[in-house]
Amino acid sequence: MTNVHTSNNSGTTDEIAVLPEGQKRKGRGMTTGLSIQKKRKKSDNGKLKVIIPPDQTVAVGPGAKDFVTELSVTVLHNARHDVKNWKGVSDLAKDRIVAHMLDTFQLPDIQHHRYTILQTAKNLYRYRRSRLHDHFKKFATTELRLQNMPAQVNEAEWKFLVEYFSSDDFKKMSERNKSNKAKQEVNHICGRKSFQAVSFEAKATDTGKEPNFQEFWEMTHMKSNGHWVNDASAEVNDKEKEVVAEQIQEIEEGTNVDAIINAAVMQTMREKAGYIRGQGSGVKAASRRPRDDIEEQLEAQQKEMEEERHKRESLESKLMEVKNQLEAEQKNRELMETRLVREQKLLKEGVMALVAHMQSSMNGLSAAFFNIVTDSTSSDGASPTSLMDKNWDQHA
Repeated sequence: MTNVHTSNNSGTTDEIAVLPEGQKRKGRGMTTGLSIQKKRKKSDNGKLKVIIPPDQTVAVGPGAKDFVTELSVTVLHNARHDVKNWKGVSDLAKDRIVAHMLDTFQLPDIQHHRYTILQTAKNLYRYRRSRLHDHFKKFATTELRLQNMPAQVNEAEWKFLVEYFSSDDFKKMSERNKSNKAKQEVNHICGRKSFQAVSFEAKATDTGKEPNFQEFWEMTHMKSNGHWVNDASAEVNDKEKEVVAEQIQEIEEGTNVDAIINAAVMQTMREKAGYIRGQGSGVKAASRRPRDDIEEQLEAQQKEMEEERHKRESLESKLMEVKNQLEAEQKNRELMETRLVREQKLLKEGVMALVAHMQSSMNGLSAAFFNIVTDSTSSDGASPTSLMDKNWDQHA
């Protein structure tokens, strides 16, 4: 029995399988993401917090579970299954997934976060694909398989998957993966939780340091009763302890022991391309380049540091020249100011002396003029007053 609905993203009409009337679904059902939306409404900016370490490609911390849950729902809504694998999912669908996660969580839009979102989405897509294959194997014939379409896909997708799961290419790949899985000797006790999430939760509260590789191996491979999950895990731990004991004997006091332990564990574990064994796929392994490539890189770094040192010294030299020039100009300016003050003082004194001389000269001239007038009147035997009276009488 099917129920028709329209996809919000593509506008296409999908058919979703529903259970017959009276039949109950087993299990907790499909995640819808409603709890995430409620949390977003309660947050200040409508976004949730999550941590993606710069050296890891997984989400950790308290928000990691919400991150995976929301991403799982987003992948379900955008990544179709009528393709052979995740690589066949359209770039448009992947861009929508990334955009939605950046809009939902407080994550800067940088390449590392985009890559982590897509890597996690790829794992979730493959996990859902595996569950669809499990559903496919429940039925013996193609007719029964087509009649029992799971709810996560539409009719077109399920028809493609039934044909693809029945193909010889897929059967060969499935057998190869099953054989490789059987060769896996070491098991862990973390379930679906990522190793990085376990390590993050085990950080020391006082220092913030995560456990070293040897401690982490015990955390992820030893049961709560103190027994190893299997003999292979115990053997790996014994080898790690032997190598660590040899390395620690040669170290000096004050050396970072955790770094020595981590290196020893990596030496014991067989590296797999892309990640460090025992640390999960979210931690990238160091690139295994030849020694000459590493030395070339070191030389390039040293050359770059030397160039930066020369630039710094040249800049410091120029700054010193400018400083000396400014100091010289300051001294010249002070000398000129001192000379100007002295010259102004001399000029002022000269002006005052000239004024005093002129005043003295004017006083002398006035006295001389008075003496001349006095002498002239005395020589005629009459005063100016008598002369004026005489002239007045003549006119009368």
